[in-house]
Amino acid sequence: MRIWINAIHRRRQYGKALCLCQILNTFRLIMLIGNPLSFAIECYHEPLNTRHVFGRMCLWVAGNRLGDITEPDCMLNPTAANLSRLLERLSTLNDPALLQLSDREAFDFLNQVLYLDDDRTNDEIQQDAERYCKFHFLTLGGESFERTKSFIVLVGEEVALLFTDNVDIFHSAHLPKSEFIDVVEQFYSWFKNEELSRFAKCGGTRIDKL
Repeated sequence: MRIWINAIHRRRQYGKALCLCQILNTFRLIMLIGNPLSFAIECYHEPLNTRHVFGRMCLWVAGNRLGDITEPDCMLNPTAANLSRLLERLSTLNDPALLQLSDREAFDFLNQVLYLDDDRTNDEIQQDAERYCKFHFLTLGGESFERTKSFIVLVGEEVALLFTDNVDIFHSAHLPKSEFIDVVEQFYSWFKNEELSRFAKCGGTRIDKL
C-alpha cells in the first residue's frame, strides 16, 4: 500500500506530464514523465550507499527508445546535469549549415564534423568542434547512453532529436520546444527530490549545482 501511495503522491507532485507510474515485482517505482509517443523520460532510482543518485533511465522519442533501460546502477547525476545545462543553451542550437538539411543529412553532417576522420587540418577540426559541439545531446550523457549517438537541433519553435539507438538504427523526431522543456524540467525536479532523499539518508548538505 505504501508504494501505491508514493506513486499517487509523485503523480500529484510532478503534474500531468507524468503519464505512467508502474510498480515492478521488485517494488521499484518506475517514472515515465511525458508521452512516449512524442517525448518522455523513463527513469527509476536504485539507491546505493552514496549521496549520488544511481538507477536506470532512457528516453522515448516518437515511440523509439534512446538509451538502455536494462543497464543497472547508472549514476544519474551527470545525465541530469547535462539536461539541465542543455535547457540553458537551447535557444542557441541552430546553425546556417543545417538549415537546408534533412534530419538524416543533419545527423550525418554533425557526425562527420565531430567524430570522423577526413582531410581537414587540425585547425579546421578544432574550429568545427568549437562550432558544432553544442549540438551534442546525450552521446556523452551517461552510462545508459554509451552505445548510442544523438544530436539536438532547434528548428524554429521545434526541437529536432536525431539519434542512432543501441543497434545503430537511425531515428528522428520533431516536437514543440515547450514540450521538451516541460518534460526535462519535471525530470530534473524528480532527480533533485531523489538527490535530497540520498542526502537525508547519508548526511550532508544539499548541492544545488551539479
